[in-house]
Amino acid sequence: MFAALLVAAPVSLARAEEAVIDGFHMERVGGLVSISFDVENCFSTKMEEAIEAGVPTTFNFFVRLHRKRYITVDKRIVRHKFKHTIAYDNIQKDFRVSCEETGKEIRAKTLDEAKTHMARVESFPVVAERLLKEGNYRLSVKAELDPVKLPLRMEYIFFFVSLWDFETEWYRHNFKVLP
Repeated sequence: MFAALLVAAPVSLARAEEAVIDGFHMERVGGLVSISFDVENCFSTKMEEAIEAGVPTTFNFFVRLHRKRYITVDKRIVRHKFKHTIAYDNIQKDFRVSCEETGKEIRAKTLDEAKTHMARVESFPVVAERLLKEGNYRLSVKAELDPVKLPLRMEYIFFFVSLWDFETEWYRHNFKVLP
């Protein structure tokens, strides 16, 4: 019994540190289907240290919408990819988070505030309601760390960059459009 506890403990700890999509919310506003969500457990201590040292970091977000079919392959309705990038401005002593989907740059005084903006997608317009016909749909969302590209020979100094890698599982939300 004791051996079973030892084997089970590391597995549950490893899962607790995996990046996941959380707080998913879908809404219909102004003729658009929009989504909001957070990415949890996406920052490691080493990643935070590198960001504070000035290494820009980018998250890629993927959103896919398919109409489910029973006889043939599901029909793709839309596919989106956008990025959030965080960088520390050593002169202004603040963090800048660029959100590609809104075209906005958010300035934050603390790393915790910047991390919140970095890991949050809010009211992203996925598709116009008029494009959705009666039927069953699957909305899928995923986030991953964009591979960090360092200048020549810097990869030897920042060898820990490869330890940053994260990629969430696809978060799937099924819904039905009624006539």
